Amino acid sequence: MGVAGANGHELDNRRHTFYRWTVPVLEEIPECDSGSRAAVAVASGARVGSTAGAGRGADREHRERPAHGSAERSDTARGGALILAGVVLVAANLRLGVSATGALLQLLTSSLHLGTALSSFLPTAWVLAFAVGGVAGSPLARRYGIDRVVGASLVALILGTLLRGVPTAFALVTGSVIAGLGIALANVLLPAVAREYFPTRIGLVTGLYGTTLTAGAAASALASVPIAGAVGSPSRALAVWAAPALVALLVWIAARRARSARAESAARIAPALNTHVRLRALLRSRLAWAMAALFGLQAAGAYVVMGYLPSIFESAGMTAAHAAAMTSVSFFLGIPASFVVPVLGARMRDQRLLIGSLSAFFAAAFVGLAIAPGTLAWLWIILAAIGMSSFQLVLALFGLRGGTAAGTAALSTFAQSLGYLVAAAAPFAFGIAHESAGSWTIPLYATAALAVCQGLVGLYVASERRGTLRLKG
Repeated sequence: MGVAGANGHELDNRRHTFYRWTVPVLEEIPECDSGSRAAVAVASGARVGSTAGAGRGADREHRERPAHGSAERSDTARGGALILAGVVLVAANLRLGVSATGALLQLLTSSLHLGTALSSFLPTAWVLAFAVGGVAGSPLARRYGIDRVVGASLVALILGTLLRGVPTAFALVTGSVIAGLGIALANVLLPAVAREYFPTRIGLVTGLYGTTLTAGAAASALASVPIAGAVGSPSRALAVWAAPALVALLVWIAARRARSARAESAARIAPALNTHVRLRALLRSRLAWAMAALFGLQAAGAYVVMGYLPSIFESAGMTAAHAAAMTSVSFFLGIPASFVVPVLGARMRDQRLLIGSLSAFFAAAFVGLAIAPGTLAWLWIILAAIGMSSFQLVLALFGLRGGTAAGTAALSTFAQSLGYLVAAAAPFAFGIAHESAGSWTIPLYATAALAVCQGLVGLYVASERRGTLRLKG
């Protein structure tokens, strides 16, 4: 081929690498142009521009594109913006009710006359619902499609949240379970949505919806107590959070046509990427089990923070409003990390240093809360905020380790369902341990130990040697 041929091959590779990194998020998978070919190549594990012939063909197609191509790209960008808006708004609603429950727990306990067991069960009810509902995510998506299942999850979230507004213990628990089942489906399917519609921007899209998820939790923790005072009841304050879920549902429905167009385009380019992966196939995967353990350990710590941090601060002498505000600050402080961590993780070949550091910060936060919860509260909430961003890293790892949209959906369903089942014991055991010991010290040290275990498991999952899930349905 000679020097000239080799240089031409290298130039084609460089050009395609440029296309890969300059195709914006909103123009993912347009109608069979060079950017879509690059996106599918990345999604399937192929190297972009691996042959000179492919590079020249893409360039020729780009030069011969008709004049109306710019209008098509504009439509694609608008469709991408609408899809992304739907994803972000769905994510924003996934922790509103959970965070509101933690902020209003003491008020709910007194107004509804909840016993120790029931008040300890409330934070656990969410996690149990996530475990039970999450396992249905991949099978339901296979039968009805991801779009419809995510839409149905929002309907369940709205109905459950409204039911929580009825001031009875039965309505509170039942509504929490229904809303939790809806959240569970969206939890396990959003990583697959990011993988399917934005295959070369998994880290960025995960960062965006992870950031809004954290922001939603922060806003709910900050606003729930003032809202309860304004509406005259903590139960009514819980029902208020059905409104943003309704907005998310309307936007999700509005983006249906754009998602359908992109799904059809991706199927024409690489139909093999849509092969379903059965959950039972993951039973033989060490990677899947390790991902489940990692997710469960990080969820255990996160739900202890969301469910009990306000109560811990109240025991240290803060008022209910001050304690809720401090908890919301921890979520707000975590917003930058929630965006940066998955983007950084997606760009790294090996994420062990990142997951290890986040786990160490998380463990230090729980130890600090056990030693000096009041005097150094700001330090502990900063450490907790950084540590909780391990959740967004795990979400990004679903996409990075899943390999395809179907593999990501299966891995996310498997890991989140089992992980939440394991994590469900943490908030309940935490509350019971506090009541038995009469202090928060022992349960906080135990949660710090879980954060250490999270780091150890994360070192295995985050190694570049793990590769991607390679199973057949």
